[in-house]
Amino acid sequence: MRIKFKFGNLYKKIKLMLYKSMFKKIKDNGESLTTTEYLCLECIYLMNKPTITEFAQFLDISSPNATYKIKTLMNKGFLSKEKSKKDGREYRLVPTQKFFDFFENKDEMDEINGLRDNFNKHENKQFDKILKLMEEV
Repeated sequence: MRIKFKFGNLYKKIKLMLYKSMFKKIKDNGESLTTTEYLCLECIYLMNKPTITEFAQFLDISSPNATYKIKTLMNKGFLSKEKSKKDGREYRLVPTQKFFDFFENKDEMDEINGLRDNFNKHENKQFDKILKLMEEV
């Protein structure tokens, strides 16, 4: 029997989990972090140490706007700048330990890893293979 799978439904569920987690973290942490700042931090982390220019271009915002957002996040202790090893005139945006403490997503990972309890060893191996293929797309 072939099960009809709609990736869009899975994507929506993952996004909802992210947003639920995001609002909970903002509310529970006591940090004065806006939703926009949270999303900027997520982008910076996922971009893997971008420059301010790369960050601005990715979000399609002006350099001064990006610089303002970065300074705010640095003042709140979530980001630092690191001089580029390739070009000493360039700085890379680096998440701080405070970022990692704040963004730890243990609850979400527990939910996802809990799925594995429903499968046998062979099915988990297939699941890993499918995730790897999806990651490479």
